[in-house]
Amino acid sequence: MRHHFRSRKSRPSHRLSVGVELIIFLSWLSILFPCLTLATESVPEKVYKIGVSEWTGYPDSVKGFKDAMARGGFVVGRNVVYLDQSCGLNPSRQREIAESFKEAGVDLVYSLTTPGTVIMKQIMPENTPIVFSIVTYPSDCGLIESFDYSGNNLVGTSNYVEITNYIKLLKIVLPQTRSLAIFRRNKEPNSKIQAANMIRLAKKEDIHVIDTPLESLDEVRTAALKLVGKVDVFMTTTDTLMQSGGEQALIEVSLDKKVPILSSNKTGVEQGSTFGIVADFYVLGEMSGEMAVRILKDNTSPERLQSRIQEPPLTLINRKSIKLLGINIPEDKLQNVQYVE
Repeated sequence: MRHHFRSRKSRPSHRLSVGVELIIFLSWLSILFPCLTLATESVPEKVYKIGVSEWTGYPDSVKGFKDAMARGGFVVGRNVVYLDQSCGLNPSRQREIAESFKEAGVDLVYSLTTPGTVIMKQIMPENTPIVFSIVTYPSDCGLIESFDYSGNNLVGTSNYVEITNYIKLLKIVLPQTRSLAIFRRNKEPNSKIQAANMIRLAKKEDIHVIDTPLESLDEVRTAALKLVGKVDVFMTTTDTLMQSGGEQALIEVSLDKKVPILSSNKTGVEQGSTFGIVADFYVLGEMSGEMAVRILKDNTSPERLQSRIQEPPLTLINRKSIKLLGINIPEDKLQNVQYVE
């Protein structure tokens, strides 16, 4: 038997030898490795400088702001540094602080109160975002065009509470009220507007309001003592005089002479004012901090954000004070109520 074998002709091979392939592979690695190394190296994270202007010290507001910033990814010691400053109610010192922020080239300013923010706006460059808080009437005092559209480099939160809320609370808790003295700092825009609105609405309810503009803490106690027996209720405003010791002076007169205080300030009720409709400075600080995060992280212009108020506001009642003054609270008629001791 003959076996026939088909002859195999060698075909040209397109495959390189293993040795050659290995050499080429190693050559490519030598070229690519530096690029891969550069791609995986961490790029240094930008450290943002934030100027914090406290005016006279509002720790709850500043804490709320920084807490919101941290939740948004801006962490002290990693990518943010705060330049904390307080002018102690001194406008000249506030101007110095603003100039120092300008010189430092801060990425954003967190500014508190109306007078403090007015100065900050005057001095800071128009391309530096300013986020404000504890500014009661930001549009009326000219800081922004409106809550919906600032028209500039400012945006923030207001501690404004609708005046109708004060009237409603007064009628529920002290329905026999026929006269009220409102205490405020003379020539401070926000409390001047607040007083004017209160006078207008109180008149509709047959409540006579005595407007009491004052210049200093020393005048508060003197004015309050003169009004004892002439008014049914004292009322405080959301201005720097009341928030910097003025309300405390009223509290001393209130508890001694048994005159209730309708307060506009959370701290005032916590210190002894009888009751009030208030904004929580920590909550407002958080809200402002969230705006700052959007500005820095998303590169959102302040004029594209809306300024805000706290909704709903908080009805705060001092339990010891109402007991001392013999006031009964109809809790079934109130909403969002908290008691403090």
